[in-house]
Amino acid sequence: MRTLHAAVSPRERGGSIRSAEEYAGYTVCDPQGQAIGRTDKIFLNGRGEPEYIKVKMGFLGFKTVLLPVQSVVADEERRALVLQ
Repeated sequence: MRTLHAAVSPRERGGSIRSAEEYAGYTVCDPQGQAIGRTDKIFLNGRGEPEYIKVKMGFLGFKTVLLPVQSVVADEERRALVLQ
């Protein structure tokens, strides 16, 4: 797991940078690991850090909410973003 702080795009091996768009479709989980919905979009602040996550909720994903983010961890294996 990796903490997404600077730009939701920490440097990976080889120097490539992940973009916020690559997290679209990831499951968003609360700090206890319960699923909230799926990532639709990540909004960054002026420093390139995650500030809000737009989450699709419900059976068909018609309901969307905008969640403020203080800290989020990406679980690449589960394709999940876990709010801290």
